[in-house]
Amino acid sequence: MAFSLDRIIFIALITLAISVTSSLGRRDKSDIEKDLRDLCSQTNRTKECLSIIKSELNTFQDTDGSKGVAGVVIDLAIAKAREIHDYLNRLYGGSKDEDLKFKYITCSKNYNDANRNLGLVKKMLDSNRNYRFIAVEINDTVQELKGCILEFSKDPFDPAHIRDRNKEFGLYLEIATVSTNRLLQEKNRN
Repeated sequence: MAFSLDRIIFIALITLAISVTSSLGRRDKSDIEKDLRDLCSQTNRTKECLSIIKSELNTFQDTDGSKGVAGVVIDLAIAKAREIHDYLNRLYGGSKDEDLKFKYITCSKNYNDANRNLGLVKKMLDSNRNYRFIAVEINDTVQELKGCILEFSKDPFDPAHIRDRNKEFGLYLEIATVSTNRLLQEKNRN
């Protein structure tokens, strides 16, 4: 019986040590939510930003400060750009309207380039170097989005609602801009 009791106590202590150790690196969920609400309040579409962020709250769980938040936001923007890029490619392949096909392929190229730019931002964040070029790449990504917006502003015909997709991706870029600006300001203070 004593052997069993010692073993149970040992296992309980190990379990406790593991749970304490794993929770030390994590911020409290309410602190994360507060930080993300503050982030969204700096965008022009706070409510929509909060909707996106809240749906992805678990991905921010292990973030550490501005760099971690910016990294997750960039990952979300990359995922959204890929989703829209794939959608545009499917539309291009399925359309028989030459004008729409031209718009779809043009926007597909814009989103491909946007993805490349965001990938560079992610590399810069991961390498802890060249933070000063992050703003340039984010701005280039915004310009790619504007190119696609321009394609669909020439003609009101938009059966696949690409304008809505552009608007949605624009919000992701706005969140990315705010989060990376916060990181750059923090780095400049230090």
